[in-house]
Amino acid sequence: MFVGLLFSSRVWNERTNISLHAFFLSLLLFSIVIVVLRKILSNENRSMVLRRGAENAALFLLLTLHCTVAQLTKSKISVHAGGYSEATSQIVSIGRPRVIKILDTFSIASSIKSANPGIFIIGRIYLPSQPQSGSPQQAALSWWYSNNGTILSHPSVDAWEGYNEPDVSSASAMTWYSQFEVARVELLGSHSIRAVIGCFSTGTPDVTAPSLITLFNPAIDAAMAHDGILAVHEYASPFMWGCFSNVTNDGWYVGRYRKWYNQFLIPSNRTIKLIISETGIDAVSGCSGPSFAGYLAACGYWEQQGWGSDCAASYVRQLAWYDTILREDDYVMGATVFQIDCPGWANYDVTPSASALTNYLLSQK
Repeated sequence: MFVGLLFSSRVWNERTNISLHAFFLSLLLFSIVIVVLRKILSNENRSMVLRRGAENAALFLLLTLHCTVAQLTKSKISVHAGGYSEATSQIVSIGRPRVIKILDTFSIASSIKSANPGIFIIGRIYLPSQPQSGSPQQAALSWWYSNNGTILSHPSVDAWEGYNEPDVSSASAMTWYSQFEVARVELLGSHSIRAVIGCFSTGTPDVTAPSLITLFNPAIDAAMAHDGILAVHEYASPFMWGCFSNVTNDGWYVGRYRKWYNQFLIPSNRTIKLIISETGIDAVSGCSGPSFAGYLAACGYWEQQGWGSDCAASYVRQLAWYDTILREDDYVMGATVFQIDCPGWANYDVTPSASALTNYLLSQK
């Protein structure tokens, strides 16, 4: 019976790469428990307490092993998904990431939660336009009225983004956007829904301009009051550590969030939870080496640099490095690699690396 329960769990799917040694050792342990149980249960002179104790012990052992296997990964790496393909399902149900981002296809959220109940889901609704003029409060209302049907009908999504990569290049633009986010946070909060604010593009906002970046503090304060989350995007090229300094332990692209937190947010008691809601290899300027729009475009270069011909392994190795950075900061909830199941972005497609990424996530339990 216990072995049957073990095999019924989807954790033991044939796609898993849990070692055969651990697998057969588990079977052996349960076989021993079953033999002992049979001997105890067949002996009528044994007390009922002993029989029930043995049954409970065996059940406890089963549940302990199951929970150990099924727990969330300790890694903070995950994916930015536009669907629920077999590759995405593998990452979610076997790798068991802590967070995931969904673009538009929110019907998959309940399936994701069923496969991985502990996962935190953020949602982004694609917006054909993102006006940043006129009343920011009215713009937030327009956003809510246009999207509240989608938001309210998908309770499996834990928090919602608004604008994607807004213009915050000037004081007026940052002020407008901050007021927009304050209003949006409060609208969502009035329905007990969490907001993901910011969603700034790689290299923004300007961490060298205190008078500019602090204009976003009202939005951060509003979000913290409603259990919200800050999001930024971090890409690099030709490797994930492009423009990252081992001296300052932060970067101008990847690891840039640390400049904002260490210089501005932490000293002012604004240590808001953070999600890197897009990351990976993308075209950036100013780092040594060539720049690639998508990791698959960099495969040949990596091989030339002596990394071998396994592009997936090379990419996951770099994501593992990024993971070590993220896991040093408790306020970071996770980072979602762009993209999987999002048409039109072929060179960024995580699908060819799904198995390697899943194996990495499994190794971090």
